Amino acid sequence: MIGSLARCNGSVVELQRLRIPTLGVSVDAAGCDVNDLVFCAAVQVRVGGDESWGSLVARAVESEWMGVEALAGEAGSVADATRVNASRCGQAVADTVASVRTWDRKLDAQRTFAAVDCGFGPGGSQFQERLADGTWRYAILDVDFLFTQGSWTAPVQDAGLAAALEIEPGTRVRLADVRDLALRGRP
Repeated sequence: MIGSLARCNGSVVELQRLRIPTLGVSVDAAGCDVNDLVFCAAVQVRVGGDESWGSLVARAVESEWMGVEALAGEAGSVADATRVNASRCGQAVADTVASVRTWDRKLDAQRTFAAVDCGFGPGGSQFQERLADGTWRYAILDVDFLFTQGSWTAPVQDAGLAAALEIEPGTRVRLADVRDLALRGRP
C-alpha cells in the first residue's frame, strides 16, 4: 500500500491507495437473480493475476464454465494469458474477459479496464506496454471473467479442432474433450 496525508476537519488523516491483488478465485453465480445485471445463467469469476492459468481452465471445465477449454495447456499465470490474449482453436482470453484491474506504474494508481478498453487483438493487449526500465506499465492485479454455463462447447467452428476431434464443424462436444485434446498439445 502507498500512503499519503490529508487534512480533514483540522486533523491529519492518512489516506491509503490500495493495490492489493485478489488471491485465489471468487465466484458470483447469481446470474438470473432478479436484480443481477449479468447475462442470464452467467457466472462472474474474479481471478487473481498471479493464479495459474492452467488451474483456472481446469476449474472452469470442472464447474462447467464455457469459453476457455481450448486454452488448456497455455503456460503461465492469468495475468500472462490476459496480457498476450492467449488464443487457440477459435477461443481467446478476450472472449470471456469482463474487466481487468491493474496497477498503472506510470501513474502510480489503480486502474480498472472494461473489456472493450483493454485493446485486445491477435496476440496482445494494451497491457503489453513497457516503461523505460523495461517493466510492464500495467501490473495485472485481477481479471473478471464472465462465463456462460454448460457441459458442452459452443458449436466448434475451428476446422483444425473439428478434425482433431473427428467431428463435423458446427458440432458441440463436451468441454472436457476439448480440454483433454488441448493438454495433449493438439491440434
